[in-house]
Parts: sequence; structure tokens; C-alpha cells
Amino acid sequence: MADFTVIRHSLDLVLHLTDTTTGSLLSGADASFTRDGKPIRFLNKGNGHLILIDTGREDFSLGVSLPGYVPRTVSVRYEELKPMYPALELPMIPDGSEKSPGEYAELRGRLEGLTELEAVWLGENACMIRSFNPRRGLLTLFNPHHLNMDRVFYALVDPDREVYEALKIEARISDTQFLLADKLNMEFGSHFPVSRRVFGMVQEDGTYLLRLALHGDDPRWVVRCRAGEREWFQTVDTKSLPEPPLKLPNEEQAAPRADPAEKGGM
Repeated sequence: MADFTVIRHSLDLVLHLTDTTTGSLLSGADASFTRDGKPIRFLNKGNGHLILIDTGREDFSLGVSLPGYVPRTVSVRYEELKPMYPALELPMIPDGSEKSPGEYAELRGRLEGLTELEAVWLGENACMIRSFNPRRGLLTLFNPHHLNMDRVFYALVDPDREVYEALKIEARISDTQFLLADKLNMEFGSHFPVSRRVFGMVQEDGTYLLRLALHGDDPRWVVRCRAGEREWFQTVDTKSLPEPPLKLPNEEQAAPRADPAEKGGM
């Protein structure tokens, strides 16, 4: 009987780096990484797929440095990833060094207590919601242009109230159907678009940075802020940004949270 050896490898992380302002997938060829502060190498499989093999699945702090982008440090928690395919999408913020000055509007400042910052473009209407099946967690869209919708972080936008509910795509079934990681709570109408979220960066002292692409046809963005358990929305015009860009609202101005018992449909 011939001797043979079976070699098995463990896929421990699949990393996708994206330009948060455009949604494009970055190759990561020039990126450097750290695991709990120590250098680590990812295998680059091409098409933006960076992987770790046989490193173990213990939670760790991942540091990413990429020319042209602000360095990021995030926590990798395996309980939040799929066991069979532990993929992590990490939005990267352009640092302005390789971009033309007029391509982005920049929101920069300091707001004490701020912990999260992101935004969606109000001019986006390429995809509209059709329905949501709460039992299956299935989102159905009207997608006439057959957009890929291959990112993870989207939002269901209420264009009337200028607020939105954050969505996380668990799986893409087709051009029009997507499995959500969480249930949808916001009531919606057929004119509500599903838009990609753009992420900012917030430091421990409340210093923040958010870069928004300039769109000539509609300069309005809805910015979502969080300070601890408090959440509010603020609409900004990238042609005439307020000073300071972000403000804490009065209690009566804060956007109400959706009742978890409610579900979409109209």
C-alpha cells in the first residue's frame, strides 16, 4: 500500500479593503498589517481577496496601513464572522494625498462624546426597496440597472424624513434579493432607496473625519452620528458645509429610534 499524506489548511480570515468614498474594492498589494501590534502577512489571492491561513481563530486587533489612506485599527471578533467563510470588509478613508482637492468634501472637527460617524448620499436612487420578508430575512429590491450591490454595508433611506436604517448584507442571492444579517425595523415606502454607507473615523477624544464624494446633481448627504446610546441624523450640503460640521442636537430634535416590534411594509 502506497504511503500518502493528507495536508489540511485552515482558512482563518478573508479581508476585503474598500475605498469607503467610492465603494471600490482595493487590491491591498501595498498594504502592511499587524496582529496585536506585531507584523503579519496576508496572502494576496487577487481581486481584493487577502487571506490568513493556519494562524488560529483567536480574536485579535488588526492594524492596516495602506498608502493614500488613513491607517485603521479594528478588532477581529470571530463570533461575528461566518465559521465556514470568515470574511471581513474594512472601509478605508482616503487621506487626501493622492486625490484632487475638489473630489471630496471634508467634515473634520471634534465633538465630545462622539463614537460613530457615517453617511449616505441623498441623490442615490438606482435601487429601491420592493419588500422585506422578516421570517427569512430576505430583502427584495427594484434594481433595473443590475447593479452588483456586492458591498456589505448599506442603508434603507427615508428621503422624506432624511433618516435611514443601517443594513448589513449577509448574502447576495441575486441582482434583486439579498439576505440581511439583522431584521428590518423601519416602515418603508416603495420610493425608499437602498444606498451604500460611507464611513468616517472617530478618535477617543471625539475628533472626527468624514470625506464625502462631490456629486454635482445633488450635494446633500444624511450623516448619522452616535454618542454612546444616543443617535441622531444631520443633513449636510457639501457645497456649503456648516461650521462646525456636526452639532449635538437638542433632545427634542434627536431622531426617534425605530420600535423593534415594528417591521417594514407599505
